[in-house]
Amino acid sequence: MKQTERRARAMVSLDALEAESRNLDTDGATLSVWLGELDRFSATYLAANETGPAFLPLGPPRDDEAVPLHPAPLSQVLKEFDEMALTRGIVPTSGRFFGYVPGGAVPSAAVGDYVAALTNRYAGVYAASPGAAEIENSAIRWLAEMIGYEETAWGTLQSGGSLASLVAIIAARETRAPADWSRGVIYLTEECHLAIRKAVHMAGLGQTQLRIVPVDARLRLSADDLARLVAEDRSKGLAPWIVVASAGTVNTGAVDPLQDIAEIAAREGLWYHVDAAYGGFFILTQRARTKLAGLARADSVVLDPHKGLFLPYGCGAILARDGDRLRRAFEFTSSYLKDVHHEAPSPTDYSPELTRHFRALRLWMSLKLHGLERFRAALEEKLVLAEIAQERLVSMPGLEVGPEPDLSIVAFRVQGDGDSATQAVLDRILARGRVHLSSTRLWGKLYIRICVLCFRSHRSDLEAALGEIEGALAGR
Repeated sequence: MKQTERRARAMVSLDALEAESRNLDTDGATLSVWLGELDRFSATYLAANETGPAFLPLGPPRDDEAVPLHPAPLSQVLKEFDEMALTRGIVPTSGRFFGYVPGGAVPSAAVGDYVAALTNRYAGVYAASPGAAEIENSAIRWLAEMIGYEETAWGTLQSGGSLASLVAIIAARETRAPADWSRGVIYLTEECHLAIRKAVHMAGLGQTQLRIVPVDARLRLSADDLARLVAEDRSKGLAPWIVVASAGTVNTGAVDPLQDIAEIAAREGLWYHVDAAYGGFFILTQRARTKLAGLARADSVVLDPHKGLFLPYGCGAILARDGDRLRRAFEFTSSYLKDVHHEAPSPTDYSPELTRHFRALRLWMSLKLHGLERFRAALEEKLVLAEIAQERLVSMPGLEVGPEPDLSIVAFRVQGDGDSATQAVLDRILARGRVHLSSTRLWGKLYIRICVLCFRSHRSDLEAALGEIEGALAGR
């Protein structure tokens, strides 16, 4: 009797739990209301984004909020999100955001992310969702063809350049026996992105020696010094192993001599990696194509579609000239995956991830909705704008301008003993918030950078930035 009563009470409880849990499965009418709210929110945001600030004061940190126990209407949740996330810090969707390396977040990618999240197709193993895998495989094939790789190349999409760099370093690591790692030497410049050093550390190559290669007057790797250092290390009984080049440094957009480095790497048997996270997509343009032609000779290349293809943050790519080398570094299986094993390429076989966000859809859908020519035109436009910025800054009295841009970054500072004066100029610009610029150090001195890469950045936005610089120099 007691058991029967317990079972009856459990069934009543189960009915109540089911009724509550069913509310998670949003019905069509509610979803329609939510989409209407999102439509209004999106339109309001994008309209304000056209003329709104590119930087907002940080203010004090906010107190942590308690976990919500009960539902709230979407309008209220969006209002809270707006107040918490959109009223402080940088505004990377602004056409006047010239700090760091912008991306911009094309709205077409947001549509792709919505569809990917709604349908929730598993994008790891081919046979679990052939269409999702084929979409990512198509995107990888497009990227490989873009940089000039042959059919043997393959790759994977990761969350950004940092994890993509880690994947590349691990693939390179697997070409040598662990007993040889301590004798290995990795060659890079001080201009290399910090993601490379992090990747070397995370890949367990902390005992491998890093050799800093000198740069030339335009902050590009010196191929002659690379060849000299490799020869010196061999004479010491060390094992030259990996050389890392930059196709667009974050500091100045410098492009290392990719073809010359490729010759040395081939002659010396080095794994040749190119960090093209920022600059690689400029290979689509007439102006930069020749500078970037050497990408096809690299063993591995990192590209960030959330930079050069203007996607939202969270989409980086690692490509390997020999796709089998990449696969051998990451291909594992288990008995519980037997049912979804397939001969077609599975994205997870080239990646540390097993469970993977379907991030390829934002890239695939944006290219489908716009076509490549729009992206090509936008990138060409950014190169022209950087040339204009360089010319205008050179003409401004009291400024010292950095190297002529290889791509779309221009650096400048106040002449003379100008670290404090340069910082004051940047502080005035950021205090006004109309445009956003960021700083770095070159040759031990403070410089301000203009990085033109947001797809919304046009001539009028650059003029606004130049006007802000002139005003800040005048103390306004």
